[in-house]
Amino acid sequence: MKKIRLILTFYKSFALLSFLISFSCFFIMYQYGKNGIYIIQALFWFKIFTLGILVLFTNNYKRNEFYYYKNLGMSKLTLWLPILIFDFLFFLIPLITIASYNYGTHP
Repeated sequence: MKKIRLILTFYKSFALLSFLISFSCFFIMYQYGKNGIYIIQALFWFKIFTLGILVLFTNNYKRNEFYYYKNLGMSKLTLWLPILIFDFLFFLIPLITIASYNYGTHP
């Protein structure tokens, strides 16, 4: 429970920016409608690129804060891995759902 709380505390510092990027991709996908299936690859790589920039920026900007987490027994890898997996799944699952809804036939 302590580790989850520490991970969430670390994630709060950039969660808003990550959600804004994801929701803008969802909006673009929804606006493309039936042709949105062709833009999935661009949105996928855009999210990967922005996650990479976010990781680099956060590692540089909060480098002194990592000592706090290190003293509590959390390495950078144990902080970043669950956050990146959650964030990417939060992006990928709705994106595929929107694409299948827009591309599929509905009555």
